[in-house]
Amino acid sequence: MAENMSIYKDGKRNPNGYYKSKKKQKQIRTTVIVVLFLVFSLLMSFLDSKGIFTWSDLYNAGGVVDGPVNPNSEFSVYYLDVGQGDCTIIKSNDAVMMIDTSTDSRKNDIKEAMTSLNLTTIDYLVITHQHDDHMGSANAILNEYNVKNILMPKLSKINMVTTSSYNKLLETILEKDVNAIAASPGMTFKLGDADVSIFSPSQQDEDLNNMSIVLKVVYGETSFLFQGDAEKIVEKQLLDSNFDLKADVIKVGHHGSNTSSIDKYLKAVAPQYAIISCGADNSYGHPHSQVIDRLKNNNIDFYITAQTGDITIISDGKNLSLETQNKEWINFYE
Repeated sequence: MAENMSIYKDGKRNPNGYYKSKKKQKQIRTTVIVVLFLVFSLLMSFLDSKGIFTWSDLYNAGGVVDGPVNPNSEFSVYYLDVGQGDCTIIKSNDAVMMIDTSTDSRKNDIKEAMTSLNLTTIDYLVITHQHDDHMGSANAILNEYNVKNILMPKLSKINMVTTSSYNKLLETILEKDVNAIAASPGMTFKLGDADVSIFSPSQQDEDLNNMSIVLKVVYGETSFLFQGDAEKIVEKQLLDSNFDLKADVIKVGHHGSNTSSIDKYLKAVAPQYAIISCGADNSYGHPHSQVIDRLKNNNIDFYITAQTGDITIISDGKNLSLETQNKEWINFYE
């Protein structure tokens, strides 16, 4: 295991009459309510961004159930709305895999989802790469749940991560005696009745994005592709490989950045659905309009977590059904 680990007016009567005085009072009350609501919303948004007290905590305090619905299904995939980050939970029979953990500030959202799905054990925790928007809550997840295996890219001198969050993660892996696995192309394993195959990383790269684990999950005749933040260079490498890239659902690379999702790659994957995980009004401009155009031109239905909330896809081995947390949402790219 050691080798693998090298790896947010006063309402008084006035000369114009009592009626207008009451009207003025009503206007003042409305203004005060609006101002208080705005102040409360700003405060909650600040606390939520810092992970101190989230909107979901507030919902739970009021008895409102938040998080994805737990369907009666043998296989289901949950793409969580975790802001500008990634986190996906896959249930196959009684086995569970989590792919990425977003930022530390969104750990409560992930814990809520785990509670909603009645999950306490994670058979495989996959950290696609060692950037904080993909591994930020990993330490908290390891401390909260029974994690059996953790997969990460094995790093080298040219891309070694020295952040305190990563060092703490490595310490926790040792303390919890979690089986650490360095991902490599061609690696396969079972997740319940599903098959998981690792396609990348195939070589060391200075850019951690291009060290991302690319993996495919196959359940029956349905398949799901995940690629972390892998960019065009990796997509071209995959196109030149012997791996079967075809998938019904693709988790779009790098949050919908134009650094990923080249046209030839999308054509090779030929998905029915594309899922983009990003934060509302993020400073990166994700998803980029060029990527949206390419998805449209290839007749791929796409869903953006910032708009839809959590996205659930259920497979019976032949057919897929998709449901979004927000039943009504606006596609800003129509």
